[in-house]
Amino acid sequence: MLKKFAKLWFLLASSSLLYISNSNAVATLPTDITRCRHGDTECIVRTSINVIRKYGSSGYAAAAFPVIEPFRLKRLDISDGRGGSLSLKLNFRDVDVLGLSGVNFQRAVGFGKDPSSSKFELYGDLPKMIIRGKYTADGRILILPIRGEGDADITLDRPKFSVKFKPNLINRNGKTYLMVDKLKVFLEPRKIFVKLTNLFNGDQTLSSHMNQFLNENWFEIWSELQPSVQVAIAEIMKSILTNMFKRFAYDDIFEV
Repeated sequence: MLKKFAKLWFLLASSSLLYISNSNAVATLPTDITRCRHGDTECIVRTSINVIRKYGSSGYAAAAFPVIEPFRLKRLDISDGRGGSLSLKLNFRDVDVLGLSGVNFQRAVGFGKDPSSSKFELYGDLPKMIIRGKYTADGRILILPIRGEGDADITLDRPKFSVKFKPNLINRNGKTYLMVDKLKVFLEPRKIFVKLTNLFNGDQTLSSHMNQFLNENWFEIWSELQPSVQVAIAEIMKSILTNMFKRFAYDDIFEV
C-alpha cells in the first residue's frame, strides 16, 4: 500500500514540476523564420510576406500562425442597420474569407525597440478578397427593399489597406509581451462584386435584378458598408496578432 502511495505521489509531483517548467518556458521563434532588427521595416515587410506565402494554407503552429487561406469564421455581421441610404440587417454564418494569402505589404512603419512609444503600421494591397458564406438579409438599399436567405459571395477587387494598432504591455517572467488593444483597418477596393442567391423567396427575376442593381451601384453601397466591413476585418487581424504576441515576447521576435 505504501509503495503504491509513494508511486502515486511521485507521478503527481513529476507532473506538477513538468507543468511549472512548461508554463515558465520562453517560446522561441522557429529558426526558419527570419528575425529582423527592431525598426527594420523592409525586413519586416519581406519576412511577413514570406511567412504568409509559405504557410497561409497550412498554418504554422510553432510560430502561432493560423491557417488564413481560407480564414474561417462562424459568424460575421457587416451591417448594423444604421440609417441613410442603407437600412439593412446583413448577417453571415459559416464564412470563408479568401484571398488573404495573396497580401502584398508595401511598407511598414515603426516596430521599434520600445513598444510603448513605437508606431505599429502596415500598408499594402490584395489582388482580391472574397467573403463567402450563408447570409440573411432584411432591409432597404437606396430606394429598394431587400430580403433573402441563401449563399453570398462578395468580392473586393484589388483593395488597398492599412492596419494600425496600439498594444498594451504585459510583463511575464521578466519579459515584455504585447496585447493588441486598439486596432484599425482601412480598406479601399477598386470595385466590389456581389452575388446573393435566393433573394425574395427564390424569385429568379427579382433576384437577378437586385444583384444587377447591387453591382451597378457598388460604390454607394460600399460607402455604407465600409465601416462595418473594416471592423470585421480588424477582428480577424487582431486575432492573428494576439495569438503570436501571446506566445512570443516582443524582443524574442527580433534579432538582438
